[in-house]
Amino acid sequence: MKRRWISLLLTGTLVLGSLAMSGCGNSSDSGDADTFSWWIVTTDGDGTYYDKYEDHPGVQWLNNQYWDVDNHTLGEEGKGENIKFTFQTPIAGSETDNFNTMIGTGEYTDLVDLSYYTGSIAALAEDGVLMDITEYVEEYMPDYVALLDEHPAWKSQVTTTDADGNVHYYYLPLLNDGPRDPWDGFVYRRDWVVKYAEPTEYVWDWDSAYVQENGHPAVTPLEAAVASGNLEGWKANEVTEFTANPGDDPDNTYTDNVIFPSGTGNPLTISDWEWMFEAFDAALEERGYGDDSDAYCITIPYQGYFEYGDLVSSFGGGNGYYYINDDGEVTFDAASDNFKTYLECMNTWNDKGWLDTQFETRSGDLFYMINQSGFNQGKVGMWEGMVWDTGTKIRTTCMDASDQQDAFVMGCAFPINDMYGTAEQMYHEPDAFYGETAGPATGGVGITTKAEDKNLPALFTYLNWCYTREGALLGSMGLSQEQYESMDFDPDNYAEYGFTDGLYHEEDRDGVTTYVTHIPQNSTLNGNAFITGRLTARLQLTGTGDDLDYDIDNGESEVYQACREAYGSYDSTGNVISYATKLTDDENEQAGDVYTPLKDYMNQVIPRMIKNGVDSEWDEYVKTVDSYDTKSVCEIYQKYVDEALGR
Repeated sequence: MKRRWISLLLTGTLVLGSLAMSGCGNSSDSGDADTFSWWIVTTDGDGTYYDKYEDHPGVQWLNNQYWDVDNHTLGEEGKGENIKFTFQTPIAGSETDNFNTMIGTGEYTDLVDLSYYTGSIAALAEDGVLMDITEYVEEYMPDYVALLDEHPAWKSQVTTTDADGNVHYYYLPLLNDGPRDPWDGFVYRRDWVVKYAEPTEYVWDWDSAYVQENGHPAVTPLEAAVASGNLEGWKANEVTEFTANPGDDPDNTYTDNVIFPSGTGNPLTISDWEWMFEAFDAALEERGYGDDSDAYCITIPYQGYFEYGDLVSSFGGGNGYYYINDDGEVTFDAASDNFKTYLECMNTWNDKGWLDTQFETRSGDLFYMINQSGFNQGKVGMWEGMVWDTGTKIRTTCMDASDQQDAFVMGCAFPINDMYGTAEQMYHEPDAFYGETAGPATGGVGITTKAEDKNLPALFTYLNWCYTREGALLGSMGLSQEQYESMDFDPDNYAEYGFTDGLYHEEDRDGVTTYVTHIPQNSTLNGNAFITGRLTARLQLTGTGDDLDYDIDNGESEVYQACREAYGSYDSTGNVISYATKLTDDENEQAGDVYTPLKDYMNQVIPRMIKNGVDSEWDEYVKTVDSYDTKSVCEIYQKYVDEALGR
């Protein structure tokens, strides 16, 4: 078996000498043709719910089912074939090393989760690790094939086309039917806006002909409109004072009368954000936090930007990385006019004292938890966080007595630039940000050559079912009452934790099928211990996709739901990350040789420009960035983007 890529992939891992597995399971070389071993990233048992993944309630149910190979669906005893799954998992924190060692030594399972693999999936098949499963997919997975045929761009991302034009299936993905549970984005202190923001004299007039036609007033921001004497698209603000009514249950009943300069009840534009920063400044000063380096209006990642886009993409689109523009063209964005405009805005925020003065030192913080102690203590006006940061959560950890009573956090969409750069950088929706969009998610499952002599027709019948609505419900919502009552469980976690009526039920709400979860929002239970989410060859029901014929009620509070809705305001179309698994080993190596040293350079220079002024180093920066052969990497990504676009 060839291993031409192993030395690159597994540097430093083969010396481990053993797989360091936790959990139980039959050997991947088991002679039982109806038992399949599966490497997954974690069991979610937490030492509380069960000790091995075979005891997961969803897995117990799966291992008790029969598969109708002839009709490619779930069968029944006497009219189908029973297969069982066993599992191996790495010790927490060793996932990457464990995966690499497993592949490098050849001691891999029948099925492997690919979440921790960053190379070419096609290369794994070429090297004899993964099976070419094309014939099995085409014969036993009609529902999966039909789903891909309905979404040609998805199909392009999860298949490989050879030099002769033949399409190959080398793995099975996790497919989101819409943007999956948007959880990451900016959140802000809404209570500080109510208390400290001054209503502007004018706001956007959304009923005016100009705004309806153009999406914005003739001149923005407000200061520029007033200075120019051109208030077309603006109107007098009828709100002169902000008030809030938290109600008896603020996370569900909070209301206020805040209106932003953009004429909306939620921040829409960059100038809306800067208007909030002035309020945050006043709040911080009143609390005596002026000299506290952990107190500020907003922060950004330590590199000065985020290569998945996020706030970077608010300035005409882009991400400071390989970027797909509106025309489907791949460019390297880090020296573009859009990126320069982003840096100029960040420099302005720095000079005005709004930006975290220590942002470049916080390299140990995840981008969505930068200075966690600071925002939990009520010292930060706005931060990139999570849905779970919203509402009244931080009241218990705020240092200021009034914040302990009134703190209220809300989420918002990434802003539209209405004041920096030229027309090319203004009034464009953000188009590149972190999070799972509709289509293939990171990871998926490969079927290895260890499984070649096993009951593959039954296996692929099961896998086909995973891409149907019924199969997707198991991995997305859990067991229904009917499924739970169909067998005895040992251990029986559904009974122990009060889910004998299943983990969800179905309702008809105004003609729309709605799946209602039975796990309370405030529950401390690990939902993955009840839902087989770790089996990632399946369709994920999100309830947030376009043209879906169903909805999902997760029992979330109003402020949570509003936050998710805000995070889903725009489509992320600019990132190339979904094409990364298409690259061959040679292409991956080429891309790494270009980007690794370039990224090191960018991470040094960009924070300096934000602090010292963009013009201080921009010309030399552009010259250096252009000296790297990013064009060749753009060409690599371009061919895969073109394939997805059918051109």
